[in-house]
Amino acid sequence: MQQPEIPKNEKQRLAALLNSALLDTDAEPRFDRLTSLVQQCLATEIVLVSLVDTQRQWFKSRQGLNACETNRDISFCGHAILADDIFEVSDASQDVMFADNPLVTHAPFIRFYAGAPLHFQSQRIGTLCIIDPKPRQLSLSERHLLRQFADVIEQEIADRLQQHSQQQLAASELMYRSVLEGTRIGTWQWNVQTGETVFNERWAEIVGYGLDELAPIDINTWLSLAHPDDLAASGKLLEQHFSGELAFYDCKCRMKHKNGHWVWVHDRGQVVSWTADNKPLMMYGTHADITEQKQAELALKASRDQFQTLVANIPGITYRCKADKHWTMLYMSGSIDPLSGYPATDFINNSVRSYASVIHPDDHERLDLAVGQAINDKQSWLLQYRVMHKSGAIRWVEERGRAEYNEQGEVSFLDGFILDITEEKTLKQQLLKLTSQLPGVVYQYQQWPDGRACFPYASANIQKIYGALPEQVKDDATAIFGKIYPDDLAGLANSIELSAANLSLWQHQYRVCLDNKKTIWVSGRATPESIPDGSTLWHGYIEDITTSKQHYLELERLNKEYQLSQQRLEMASETALIGFWQASLKTGELWWSPVIYQIFGFDSNITPSVALFKSTLHPDDRHLVAESEQRALQSGLHDVVHRIIRPDGNIRWVHELARLLPAGDSPDQVLVGSVQDVTERMQLQQMKDAFISTVSHELRTPLTAIKGALGLLHSGKLGQLPEKVQKLIEVANSNSERLAQLINDLLDVEKLAAGKMPFDIQPLLVQAELQQAVDNLQPFAGLHQATIALQPIVAGLKVQADSLRLQQVLTNLLSNAIKFSPKQAKVLLTAKRQQNKVLFEIVDCGAGIPVDFQSHIFERFAQADGSNQRQSGGTGLGLAICKELVQQMGGNIGFDSVPGKGTTFYFALPVKPDTIN
Repeated sequence: MQQPEIPKNEKQRLAALLNSALLDTDAEPRFDRLTSLVQQCLATEIVLVSLVDTQRQWFKSRQGLNACETNRDISFCGHAILADDIFEVSDASQDVMFADNPLVTHAPFIRFYAGAPLHFQSQRIGTLCIIDPKPRQLSLSERHLLRQFADVIEQEIADRLQQHSQQQLAASELMYRSVLEGTRIGTWQWNVQTGETVFNERWAEIVGYGLDELAPIDINTWLSLAHPDDLAASGKLLEQHFSGELAFYDCKCRMKHKNGHWVWVHDRGQVVSWTADNKPLMMYGTHADITEQKQAELALKASRDQFQTLVANIPGITYRCKADKHWTMLYMSGSIDPLSGYPATDFINNSVRSYASVIHPDDHERLDLAVGQAINDKQSWLLQYRVMHKSGAIRWVEERGRAEYNEQGEVSFLDGFILDITEEKTLKQQLLKLTSQLPGVVYQYQQWPDGRACFPYASANIQKIYGALPEQVKDDATAIFGKIYPDDLAGLANSIELSAANLSLWQHQYRVCLDNKKTIWVSGRATPESIPDGSTLWHGYIEDITTSKQHYLELERLNKEYQLSQQRLEMASETALIGFWQASLKTGELWWSPVIYQIFGFDSNITPSVALFKSTLHPDDRHLVAESEQRALQSGLHDVVHRIIRPDGNIRWVHELARLLPAGDSPDQVLVGSVQDVTERMQLQQMKDAFISTVSHELRTPLTAIKGALGLLHSGKLGQLPEKVQKLIEVANSNSERLAQLINDLLDVEKLAAGKMPFDIQPLLVQAELQQAVDNLQPFAGLHQATIALQPIVAGLKVQADSLRLQQVLTNLLSNAIKFSPKQAKVLLTAKRQQNKVLFEIVDCGAGIPVDFQSHIFERFAQADGSNQRQSGGTGLGLAICKELVQQMGGNIGFDSVPGKGTTFYFALPVKPDTIN
């Protein structure tokens, strides 16, 4: 398969596609009508308006195809946009470029394709294409028709964009009107020549009136409300505007409110038309209430006065000194005392000592050079240095200063401000110690518009991240960029440029190649700051995230595998007609998979709900579902087979199987499970039950007579029989007993299935019931050389059950455990209370149940060894009967089995109410 080439103008083409505003928009009739018309006129199966994006082709309009997009690398349209002419493939299956293309070998099985490029802003952004599963070739008239349709679609694209622009323009006009109303500004119109005036309602509201109260309205309405002292200034401003001296009339004045107080207003207007003799005619303007602003100005003035007082008391030192080597002070504020231990008067004109005398000797030369350079450059300086306190302590200070010059350009004096930063310096040293403990690097990164970059500050861990020392990158960061993984360099540079342009938080993950050829993943985060010299300074942190990134990439891989598995599961679900669902018994909310629409015969547009599901239940089976849900609240298992009635009246059997999520994780009582259409299975089961019922009843009467006759012969009451005959009679009698048991089991199964099995539920002492079962099975256990061990039972524990049916269950489970245990084995029998249930357990140490048979263990006639040579006899109905008996007594039954280690069968029945704690 030949993938389509990327056009040389791909960047401009994608920009045009983006400008068309078509991608990922809803379907529109204007395009769908055209594609439908093309489908009819050119008698083709599929018609698409395809837009070729970076990695995909997306369909703005489609006829005859459900998919909304496909990958670009397998697209035909990717080839069609490479030239202006129509791109046509008569039989893709015979074309070397497309023969093995997935769209040819699989649905939609493309054979014929023809695509006419669609242009926008002189770029080919996509195609109008027609597709057919049969080979064909367009005639000249058909090619001409396809091109004409493509031209119409190009025009629709342009018209659509123009309509959008008009809508945006209308929205902007509405916005401006809304802003005007929202800002609560009054408006006015004044005919300067006639005096006619129009105010809006807000103009009147500002002075406390309604417009109807001010009627009739003219220029005198305004004059009557204006403060007399402001009329002259207003008139002068008007004349200046009329004469052209001022572009606008702009006046702040007072107007009398209806309640008697004065409000400040800001009037601003402009003449918009003039008379023939060049006199002002119509003037429009706004009228804003600025009373609060005026009050704020007064408050601001008071705040400014207070601020000036505060400035005079700031803890720093202000000074003025001569530009000499002694720093002879002409003025120095009193805050020098706590900094140096000496009063300011000591330094004025060097009366006791010079300021230079308290500067640390090691800093003198550096300061003299820096200040001298700043004076020559006529720039300010910012310096940090040490001052020696009278007590001998060293204090750190920061000084900002600037020279003042006379008319000849000579230095008159130096002005500056000195601040004690000793505490800041101490904190910085502590910060350096802290940053050395961090796994990553704390840094400052600075970049200039000309591309220069450096790290003014970086903690020592920059060597771990980039393999460079802080001093190596303090003035030039070139070495750092040389270690960025080549594929990540462009993305890193773009992220830095974007952060600098918007002064937005910078965050990025990328790879670094260390000198030992090891590649690590790092993550950076920094806040940008604009610097007066035009550069941008970031303050941030970079850390090694190699381990977590590898975990993330592995998680991403596993997620893709999970999605693939999920797709396979959905495909299997559709094949087997098994749907999955999740329902809340408390809120009634329900979700189900698409297969359930098919099972229940619903339209796919219907929204699932518990109420909708229950409306499909067969009236005779509603109680089965309700009872199973109630059992699920106790046991956590919802397992029920019932009928549903589809919307078309068809009755189907379904099997629901679900688990109740733990109460701690699901306060809304959420069931998660599956539903399967088992109609065919139930029909077969009903046929089998009917057959078994008939056979059982027809065999029982003659079998009773045969069994009695054989028993009489076997007893010897009719005389002694020959030894060989006696053995034959024993075999026949044993088999008749077994056949009678089979028929009785079949009849029990029939009664349970029909709901005709009588139950006498009453409180039973658990200890007595278990002891009775052990006593009854002791001879059978002795025959198989096994022992039944009854574990201690809580005294007085009672269970709600039918004694006869409970014994039937215990007998069946115990006999199975004995039969399938090795000789000299011990079978354990125990019971205990578990919340509001009594849990019975029968434990053997036999061979266990094969894994592939465990899902069939409670089915009728199910036996792990189905051969006629099996070691243990049985009808295969015992466990099925046990399950029905336990469920109809309000309980549940199950098992745990490990092949080669044994099996535990358990069942739970309701505890007697007065024994529940």
